[in-house]
Amino acid sequence: MDEILYSEIQGSHETQDHQDNQSESKVLKTWLVFKVQDGTYAVESSNVREVLRNNEVFQMPFTPSYIKGVLNFYGKPYAVVDFMMIQNMQKTTTQLFLVLNDSADIALQIDDIVDFYTSEDVEEQQILDKSDTELFSQTITIGNVIAPVLDVQSISNKVNAEIEND
Repeated sequence: MDEILYSEIQGSHETQDHQDNQSESKVLKTWLVFKVQDGTYAVESSNVREVLRNNEVFQMPFTPSYIKGVLNFYGKPYAVVDFMMIQNMQKTTTQLFLVLNDSADIALQIDDIVDFYTSEDVEEQQILDKSDTELFSQTITIGNVIAPVLDVQSISNKVNAEIEND
């Protein structure tokens, strides 16, 4: 299963690169859509390094409650962030992680992968009032499902700020 997801992530990057070369005027984005409890969320596939399943998470003392610990990703520690708890909701119990492409070395704990979608398949909408939605940059609509899109930089900033304060 992990190999399939990895090949889809790689394929989406290659497809996007190929499409960028063919048409500079039309920029296609690809989103990885995932589930956490009853919610559907999205992240641009370029922000995902890998999807991991059943990795051991090592507890860390003196961290915010939404940081479950760290996991070892090719010899490098990644902070495991419970995506629901960072939003002050009920904690996630699965062992599926999205390793993000960011300098903060973060892995989000999620429940399931839905699919990949391109900008041809979705309707994008910017979030005008970010005061209530600091972790999201926009929403995408796929059929009748609205999925908030993660703002990876905001999540990274929040985690770094709270770790430094603890």
